[in-house]
Amino acid sequence: MTVQLEPWQAVEAPRLRDLIEARSLSDLLDSIGSRVLVVVDVDGVALAGRVEQMVEGPELAALLARFSRRESFEGGGRVVEAVPLFVRDHFLGALLSLGEVERRSFPGLLPALGRVIESWAHNGYELRSLTGELVWRYEELSVLSDACETIVSVMDLDEVSKRILAKASDMLDVDNASLMLLDPDTQTLTIQEAIGLERSLVEGIKLRVGEEISGWVAREGRPLLIEDIEKHELFRKVNQERYINRSLLSVPLKVRDRVIGVLNVSNKRTGQVFSSGDLKLLSSLASLAAISIENARTYKNAITDRLTRLYNYGYFREELARRLGAAVEEDMPVSLLMFDIDHFKNFNDKNGHELANVALVRIASICMENCRQKGDRIPDVVARYGGEEFMILLYGVPADQAFTLAERIRQAIEGTDFKGMENQPGGRVTVSIGVSAFPKHAADGDELVNEADKALYRAKKAGRNNVQIAGDGA
Repeated sequence: MTVQLEPWQAVEAPRLRDLIEARSLSDLLDSIGSRVLVVVDVDGVALAGRVEQMVEGPELAALLARFSRRESFEGGGRVVEAVPLFVRDHFLGALLSLGEVERRSFPGLLPALGRVIESWAHNGYELRSLTGELVWRYEELSVLSDACETIVSVMDLDEVSKRILAKASDMLDVDNASLMLLDPDTQTLTIQEAIGLERSLVEGIKLRVGEEISGWVAREGRPLLIEDIEKHELFRKVNQERYINRSLLSVPLKVRDRVIGVLNVSNKRTGQVFSSGDLKLLSSLASLAAISIENARTYKNAITDRLTRLYNYGYFREELARRLGAAVEEDMPVSLLMFDIDHFKNFNDKNGHELANVALVRIASICMENCRQKGDRIPDVVARYGGEEFMILLYGVPADQAFTLAERIRQAIEGTDFKGMENQPGGRVTVSIGVSAFPKHAADGDELVNEADKALYRAKKAGRNNVQIAGDGA
């Protein structure tokens, strides 16, 4: 191959710089009356000048081994001189000159040319290193840019978790992925979201910090790249069919050096093991994911009642306006359940605040168990209105179906045993519920709330522990 070696620095031979700037290596060798074999192995690329007597195979290997330091010898009126070529203390090969003794007009040429080629090779190494770093940075920025668009703007923890795993799965081409969150009080990891894992497996996994691979990553705050999970000392379970190639990546989710969870991926669809580049990409995604999860948690805390963990009144009003706007555009009904605990003041006075709070939390749990939180339909908004009052907003649900849900919740609460319920009238904890619907009973949010409140008042007047719909008997 013809190789233009440029740019060149000044070297010992007087004519060398001019010759190199103007001509190819072959022309240069012809001009100085010598034949040179250049062997420079840089990522499989060899630079070669023509030789008068080609040296190949074992003979060439022996020469390269011998000339790892500069040597020369004469025989038969010819001289063979070798200058070793190094880049970063790595022996690349040798510059071999074969020529007639009487034609050695530039005795310092070979070392000078060797330095030139070393300089070229060094620049090539630096360029490849820089190029590799730029490619990696570009991939990293692409990942972060795409993730910013799809993840950071989401404030719902469930949704942001799904998007993080979807991005990890697409980015690394994997079948299995899981996102585990750390409970700081119990120091245990549970799976918040998973891809490619059986639901029974997901629900049953709970790891203490330090246990197995994810627990180790959470404790140490360091990522792990495992080529064969079954051979790793931290893995204790028998391999199951879900592991195709057994390679796994596990990285911590950290916010200001505080571990909040672990992100795991496994089973590359190509069957290959993960690389250090894969680990870098996943770690970059994990950094962004941790911030997004923390933001979602912070937002949830801001819109959640601290005692019952239901939405608070402020968030309820925001969702009411948002969903009524959507209902107008999509021509959908929106129903509202408003209820409070019958004779709650009596329960509080007789049993104390602690048992009263326990009752509130249990009733909140019953509401969540009976309301839609996941699935094809938009989730129901269950909120604590204040004190012992609760609200449930149902998008796409007409008044008759809302009444059915209200009756189911009323019966569930009446059938639950509460500590201290013997002090209540009738010996049970009960609720009264009012139901209203848009646009059947109301034209806007304020009217929807007022109509549900009126229906609740009628339920109280009717003897409590019943459900009333707006407009009935008004």
